[in-house]
Amino acid sequence: MAGNQSGYYEVAIGKRAVYARVHGLASMNNCLCLREFLDKLLADGHGFIIVDLSDCTGMDSTFMGVLAGAATYERLGRTPGIIVVNADSSLVRLLQSVGLAELLMIEEKPFKIPAMEFARLEEQASEEDRLALIRAAHTHLIKISDENERLFGPLVQVLEDEMRKRGLSVPE
Repeated sequence: MAGNQSGYYEVAIGKRAVYARVHGLASMNNCLCLREFLDKLLADGHGFIIVDLSDCTGMDSTFMGVLAGAATYERLGRTPGIIVVNADSSLVRLLQSVGLAELLMIEEKPFKIPAMEFARLEEQASEEDRLALIRAAHTHLIKISDENERLFGPLVQVLEDEMRKRGLSVPE
């Protein structure tokens, strides 16, 4: 998948877990569909997510913010269990660099995903939806640490200004 810089996601719902496979680059350009999928399943009561990064060539902070949002999703006083599997050392360093190792488990041993039918998620986000996604994802990252606040706070401010300029509501 090294040549696929656009990236995409495949998902499956098993008996005990929701599975998400990342193919190519996981970025602000393609992760709204994954966030919407995870939000719906978490709202429906699914509490265990396995994210397979074996075909992931890289990730940006928006994708990591989507993971942070899922990891901190609260339903009936509980947060979901999220395990990242089959991540190479550079991906693990990225996850650790924003504090995600505190919110989700990173399995270091190779993990075999059970045989099941996966469906490809299709990204169809408008520019306004993408702005809201990027803002929300980085807001989740900011909540993890003061360092993330320093890194991503100015970006969130620029995004909020742009959203207001476009007449979009900015959540508190």
